[in-house]
Amino acid sequence: MNYILFAVINIMLLIFLISKNKSLFLKYILVILLALIILFPKESIDSAKEGINLWIFVLAPSLLPFFIINDILVSLNLPADISYALSGITEFLFNTSGYGAYTFILSIFTGYPTAAKIVSELYESNKIDKQEGQKILTFSSTSGPLFIIGTVGVGMLNSPTAGYILYLSHIFGAILNGLFHRNFKKTNYNNDKCDNHNTNNISFGKTFSEAIKNSFITLGFIGGYVIIFSVIIGLLNCIGYFSILSSLLQLIFKFNFKTGNTISAVIQSLLEITNGCNIISKLDISFFVKMIIISFIIGFSGLSIIGQFISILYNTKISINKYIISKLTQGVFSSICCFLILKYINGTIESFNNIYKNTYFNKYYSILILIEILLMLIFILLLFVKSKQNRHPPA
Repeated sequence: MNYILFAVINIMLLIFLISKNKSLFLKYILVILLALIILFPKESIDSAKEGINLWIFVLAPSLLPFFIINDILVSLNLPADISYALSGITEFLFNTSGYGAYTFILSIFTGYPTAAKIVSELYESNKIDKQEGQKILTFSSTSGPLFIIGTVGVGMLNSPTAGYILYLSHIFGAILNGLFHRNFKKTNYNNDKCDNHNTNNISFGKTFSEAIKNSFITLGFIGGYVIIFSVIIGLLNCIGYFSILSSLLQLIFKFNFKTGNTISAVIQSLLEITNGCNIISKLDISFFVKMIIISFIIGFSGLSIIGQFISILYNTKISINKYIISKLTQGVFSSICCFLILKYINGTIESFNNIYKNTYFNKYYSILILIEILLMLIFILLLFVKSKQNRHPPA
């Protein structure tokens, strides 16, 4: 029975990919999914519960505050100030206006899908067009340090230093991806100082309420994708889809068990980033290979995150196919960066732990964090002063 379901699912997916009438075959795929939910109700409910737990207890606490703060900052016109201050850098590196810098800064601290929300808001407020939004996403669609260092590094790989290396690889990979895509299509953008509306007349209570409402709507979209993909992955595991895939790979390509199992795990990990990283971390392969694969997965982000981006960017007319291609190249660049860093430090778990246990590392890590915070505060203060000078020029 499992083999029949495996064959039917793959045939339908193949037809869906090559067919021009995708809506018809999408209906068939959804009918199959509905049938599996009916056949395996307990597994479906358990998977949905896991998705809900991930959404409520992991994603919501980490994303909701940043979403609300971002909405308020947009109302206060901070993106325009940052765009004006950093336009020269982003124009030189990525061929975009300074709004790309604002999106990139917030995304590397908050993670997926912050970039999509910011780009959508900038597009809807006519600050960028769809071409520039497309280009901004090539380097600003990033995961955050909380997930990479905390969840993956500490929680899955038992090595904080591995998390830092993955995070650095991810950021460098995103920058290289932006450089790679900078000239693929001409972007028309305006680096002139954006008109600063009078923020003194803004009602903070109204702005705060609107920010909460908009953030919860976005978070609801994210939760829907997390839950449905959790159910899909749970059902595929229930029918032994990935086990069958691993066996077929071993049979057809004469792979050994370890290679076939690894490829099957990589394919499974492309569906959802958290589950995917956890699967790879448990494989019986070298730590070096684990790091490179996980770096690609985080850069690509997974179909669940891509689905979240699609829902948020629905009104922007940004090409989803181009976005998916840019995520694939970002995954490749992140893997290359991770490979080079690992080669440089002789990437083994022992070397990672030795680096982390080093007294110099432990002593000065907190100082580095304080310096970063201080630099951010100085930068915000300079923006505030510059903004005041531009709004009230000397007579």
